[in-house]
Amino acid sequence: MAQKRLGFGIVGCGMISEFHINALSSLADKAKITGITDVNRDSAERVSASHGGLRIFDTLDEMLACKEINAVCICTPSGYHADAVIKAANAGKNVVVEKPLAITKEQLDAIEEACRRNRTTLAVISQLRFAKDIRKAKLMLENGELGTLCCADMYMKYFRSQEYYDSGAWRGTKKIDGGGALMNQGIHGVDLLIYLAGAVKSVYAYASTLARKIEVEDTLCAAVEFESGALGVIQATTSVFPGYPRRIELNGSSGSITIEETAITKMDIDGSVTEDLTFRKPVYSSASSAMNFSGDYHTLQISDFIDAVREKRSPFVDLAEGRKAVDVILAIYRSA
Repeated sequence: MAQKRLGFGIVGCGMISEFHINALSSLADKAKITGITDVNRDSAERVSASHGGLRIFDTLDEMLACKEINAVCICTPSGYHADAVIKAANAGKNVVVEKPLAITKEQLDAIEEACRRNRTTLAVISQLRFAKDIRKAKLMLENGELGTLCCADMYMKYFRSQEYYDSGAWRGTKKIDGGGALMNQGIHGVDLLIYLAGAVKSVYAYASTLARKIEVEDTLCAAVEFESGALGVIQATTSVFPGYPRRIELNGSSGSITIEETAITKMDIDGSVTEDLTFRKPVYSSASSAMNFSGDYHTLQISDFIDAVREKRSPFVDLAEGRKAVDVILAIYRSA
């Protein structure tokens, strides 16, 4: 007997909501979009019209009162995530929330308490963990193919114009964006670095605002010590032209891997032929465009979330996993 489809509400109708709507539409056998809401009615009407007339709820409270909705996808600006997650948890809804989970420790702790109290299933969008080559690199590390991990670095040298920041009043603000290049764009790289290299023990950082008129950093560099003893660098900027694919380098005593965006492009393993995979340049890169990335990984992660709700288990990237990158970023900001 087929299981009942989960009803979803979309909270926030900005550009990222399209990835959630498209993902849910492709998962029509186990999910349906019950409605959308946005504080800007025009945005909600635009999204509704472009997707066949989706139901519009006037407020989040109205949406959460709807019994047909089992879960919500929170796609609002970062600073509003915490309030929406807590409201949804208190209303008995399960939650998919865009990165970052929240932008302060107080918000993170409040979310954790609300979800614990209400037994909420929550997934934090860290969709790049679902990429085939990321999982391959993870398995190679776990199997010891790189030997002792010595260095683990993440370099994100993207380009975002001043017009990009001016396109939304919240962009580049401390209160709503929570930070700059690292919190907004760099968080995916930080998440992957932690996922692959393990927990961070300490950081030391510098941050600057060099080329953009924003409240927060457009360029940052941090030295990182991992719990394993490995050392690394986290570098993030949105001000270098023309922008380059994010790069993660993992160097061990028996081998090394280079990952560009989500593709392994170079692999040197002791005792085997060096594999130069530079021809495998990533098809999608957010280096110079905020919208140039595949929605396939959103689909994989939301599918895992639906299965987790049905199976009464934790999703692949749950609350505990989803807050790790934010905790590291907040530590870096404190140092800088």
